[in-house]
Amino acid sequence: MQVLRDARLDHVEFYVKDIDATVKDLVSKYAFQIAGTSSASIQSHRSIALRQGGIVLLLTQGLTEDSPVSAWVRTHGDGVANIWLRTPSVDAAFAEAVANGAEAVLQPVERAGVLVAGFGAFGDVQHGLVERPDDAAPGQLPPGIVPAPESAAQVPAEFGVLDHFAYLVGAGDLRNAVKFYESVLGFSVIFEDRTMVGGQGMDSQVVRNAAGDVTFTIVESAAKPGQSLDFIAEFVQNHAGPGVEHIAFSCADIVTAVQKLRGRGVDFLDTPGAYYDLLPDRLGGVARHELKQLRELGILADRDHGGELFQIFTHSTHPRNTFFFEVIERVGAETFGKGNVKALFEARKAERSQREER
Repeated sequence: MQVLRDARLDHVEFYVKDIDATVKDLVSKYAFQIAGTSSASIQSHRSIALRQGGIVLLLTQGLTEDSPVSAWVRTHGDGVANIWLRTPSVDAAFAEAVANGAEAVLQPVERAGVLVAGFGAFGDVQHGLVERPDDAAPGQLPPGIVPAPESAAQVPAEFGVLDHFAYLVGAGDLRNAVKFYESVLGFSVIFEDRTMVGGQGMDSQVVRNAAGDVTFTIVESAAKPGQSLDFIAEFVQNHAGPGVEHIAFSCADIVTAVQKLRGRGVDFLDTPGAYYDLLPDRLGGVARHELKQLRELGILADRDHGGELFQIFTHSTHPRNTFFFEVIERVGAETFGKGNVKALFEARKAERSQREER
């Protein structure tokens, strides 16, 4: 399993209904830059690559009703469809994945002179493979994307890398999803937790690759029988199956990043004032940022054995409420704090109640 174990994150592909509107939002609010576009000669779909720091997002829109991209969006709405991994040998990595039980989706083939392949993951999310040398720099364009002209007005990057993906699955499917990443890709479990709030709750396990740059927080509902639909079950229902609920952008200074994002029109989930009243006793103080700043901006704080972490979650603007973003800063922390897991659950529960009241 050595080839797949050493695979690293290359780029993340979203399938979307309106590529121009999505690009406009990510550029104007999140400060991504257009890095390239697909060739105009392609008739089935259109793609635009966005870049910020070491992050590359590939947005793809189907141009025909029978396009697989269009069919995916009709089923799931906009969302993460393919998490591409880089490897020095696509042939070996693909053969290994299939031998380990993954479903072949795309046999190895050259795309714009670069070897690619793909296999199914869990639900309708796929993992593409793209061949890159071991020393390839992060942030390279996906194969077949034509570089855009250099912009004269370069905006300083606020995000460095993708910290993790949150993957929501149906009740009873958590273990199977974790087992897939352990057995097929050689990931390791680095964190697990059960959070209960009243009769609702969630079980989660976090898996990470050997390189440390691909992390999945996999979550299933732990609601007791007879409870109303929680946000996890609601996601699986509205998304028409398991999938990626959010991705987390890492930053060096979350206070500055959130101030800029709010200034550009990004809305975040509310955090109750009581959360900050209890924070000093729960954590014994926070070294990196002032409590006043965290409270004013709604930023969550926690720690693990390695240090502190700070997180905040955007309001979903998705028509089905099945996708949003997270911003995270790590100051030594390697996993996740149990307090923030509970805070996110409560915030998502409150947001759902507010939507039902409107």
